[in-house]
Amino acid sequence: MMPDVRWYDDSRRTTDVLREHVAAVWDVEPATVTTGHLCARCGASAHGRPWARLSTGDDVPVSASHAGGHLVTAVGGHGAIGIDIEVITDVDRAFDPSLVLADDEYADTPAERAALWCGKEAVLKATGRGLDAPMTGVRLADWDVRTLPAPQGMWASLAVVDPLRPGGAGAAAPGPATA
Repeated sequence: MMPDVRWYDDSRRTTDVLREHVAAVWDVEPATVTTGHLCARCGASAHGRPWARLSTGDDVPVSASHAGGHLVTAVGGHGAIGIDIEVITDVDRAFDPSLVLADDEYADTPAERAALWCGKEAVLKATGRGLDAPMTGVRLADWDVRTLPAPQGMWASLAVVDPLRPGGAGAAAPGPATA
């Protein structure tokens, strides 16, 4: 199943939106979906990677991102997913090539910088490593990263880690193991 992506106003709680989104995709009542966060680094539930579980005990791959007054959520069927959205001018202003680019990558325009940033952050979310891992260690060519339609002035990327493909990366070359 291709992940289902939906956009919302950023004023809503991520866990509430994910509960409703999972329920709609899986055709169940929202009350039968449990959602939360779990930080891989410190174990806290107040922040970290979002998760969702059906009342059957089945985990549902989910991801979320906030930027520019928007919240975007993704709900998948199998394999891990990661989504990221960014305001292009914000990325351009903060972009440091030494912290983002792998050896064979370049980004000359604000849109190229946003594409690399969003793609890499989506991969790091999908693998469960988050921004604790260096972006320079992620080559987008090794991953299944898709550019999504986004509001004017924003960039959005979705990474899909397919557990059925060699290496789990979902692309021609294997990427890091999923967490």
